[in-house]
Amino acid sequence: MKKSSLTKNGLILMMAVSFILGVLAGPLNAASKYKDYPVPKACLDAVKKEGSKLYVYNWAEWWPQELFDDFSKEFGVEVIFDYYADTEEVVAKFKLNPKAPYDVVLGCSPFNVMVLKPMGIVSKLNYDWLPNVKEYMIEGYTKRAFDPGNHYQIPDSGYATLWAYNSDKVDDSVPGFHTWKFLFENEKYAGRITMLDNMYDVTGAALKSLGYSWTSDNEAELMEAKALILKQKPRVMAYDSWPRRAQVEGEAWLSGTWDGDAWLVHNEDVPALKAVLPEEGTLISANTDFIPTGAKHPAAAHLFLNYLYRPEVNALLIETIGYPPAHKHTMEFMSDEMKAWPGFILPEGYMEKCDSDDERMVTGRGKEIRLQIWEELKR
Repeated sequence: MKKSSLTKNGLILMMAVSFILGVLAGPLNAASKYKDYPVPKACLDAVKKEGSKLYVYNWAEWWPQELFDDFSKEFGVEVIFDYYADTEEVVAKFKLNPKAPYDVVLGCSPFNVMVLKPMGIVSKLNYDWLPNVKEYMIEGYTKRAFDPGNHYQIPDSGYATLWAYNSDKVDDSVPGFHTWKFLFENEKYAGRITMLDNMYDVTGAALKSLGYSWTSDNEAELMEAKALILKQKPRVMAYDSWPRRAQVEGEAWLSGTWDGDAWLVHNEDVPALKAVLPEEGTLISANTDFIPTGAKHPAAAHLFLNYLYRPEVNALLIETIGYPPAHKHTMEFMSDEMKAWPGFILPEGYMEKCDSDDERMVTGRGKEIRLQIWEELKR
């Protein structure tokens, strides 16, 4: 998204609003505030007619099993799982079988919807069956350019792309440290760097370090980014979207990553791991859920998405995956430490430096050039 368009659709307000809501509310027994959750009878009736099953396609056992177990127990719906390892796999799966019989796809990227919707693979949502979503979604999420009003998908959480470092190994006092430029151009930590195994994120970060939009489709700008990426390559130990092992074992000292993944490693394994919101800005987006047109149990999928937007249920999800919420009240349940993690708090004025999802990055010439860069990088 162009910088000038941020103020038009208000997308980047989502993280600031979610944090402010949490701060204003403060620690409280939030569960006592929310008791009535509408469950449309027509939806429940349809679930029973469908056979009370839900086929879930999710990212590599990411979500808490307790969430699914509680859903099954309350509504008598059997949940059957299948998993994907990255968002490109989601696209490949549905290209091979447009009517793949998944009822709901969870935790994917908005680009999945951008690519699959024109192919007739994404169903339009029935908001009569999603009263909790209508009530509790942060308003900024309803104004995204690729799906205004969220007619074809809903966000379950937000995310910021950033980088993390081991503060026991890396000197963070040097000038220019908190930048994408440092990650790409420093030579001191050669062989200790991992970058995301994702062409959009690596190319986007390089573009931001050069002062351009993350989503640029300008060939000259992308060629500058390519030169920077190829120059960095000899210093990169791995392109890895989940470098947890290397971080835990002390092999990776600097890692391109996402705010939630960095939080989990910091919170569970490596307390010395810290996160950097780069001064140039970054990509701010959302983890997205949709119902495919091949779904055999669309009512059960709606029932689940409506359940997911119960405040306590959403809080369980966010606490587990460590990503900023898309729900108005989830921050009320979170610890002060989580609220303070980079990506949850955005410095004043930082939003104006950031970009968000734009179709020009994942379609047409923008995608073609990125594919060319990625193919050369991986040779």
